[in-house]
Amino acid sequence: MKRATMRAVRCHRFAALGKDGKPLPTPSPIRDVLRIDHVPTPTIDSTHDRNNVLISAHYAGIQYPDFLQAQGLYQIKPPLPYTPGMDVVGLVVDKGSDVSDDRIRIGDRVYANTALCPSGGGGLGALAEMISVSSDAVFPVPDELHMSSVANLGRNYCAAYHSLKVIGNVGPGDLVLVDGASGGVGMASVELAKAMGAKVIAGVSRVDKGTLPS
Repeated sequence: MKRATMRAVRCHRFAALGKDGKPLPTPSPIRDVLRIDHVPTPTIDSTHDRNNVLISAHYAGIQYPDFLQAQGLYQIKPPLPYTPGMDVVGLVVDKGSDVSDDRIRIGDRVYANTALCPSGGGGLGALAEMISVSSDAVFPVPDELHMSSVANLGRNYCAAYHSLKVIGNVGPGDLVLVDGASGGVGMASVELAKAMGAKVIAGVSRVDKGTLPS
């Protein structure tokens, strides 16, 4: 039996902005603007959510864009209060009538990038126990991958791919310099550039950051 409410992290004010919307001299700590609330559990509406998938969240990714959004400094400011989170991994528990079994089945392990939803919104909702999201933003997770390893896929690999391919049109034989190569986007950029056939120079700020994590 589905519960009527669920737990969700919600941002109740922007940490870097005052009530007048102007920047504060000293931003508040992010923990001061976030709260775990009990909110209605989402469901699949047979009329309005025919292309949606309901996911029971197991892992959610948290990255720099989520931090900026909670500060009120991201390019998109959602109405307050809102549930942050652009990346979520979990199990499909329900789906709309337009989502075929050929694409997604109930019980599937999936990753969702809420920033890809056609409705926009800047990527929201992942920091909750359940999330209803457009199937256009949902992708299967291979059985050999632990779900935790996919939780930050969107913030790292989507950003890296956009820079390398959409903007840079990187191809075989190109020389690519990745600055900040020890970070999430940096490591993703190195990996994708190599997969595209490029020669990669990885730059880090300290010698100890030149060692890949085990």
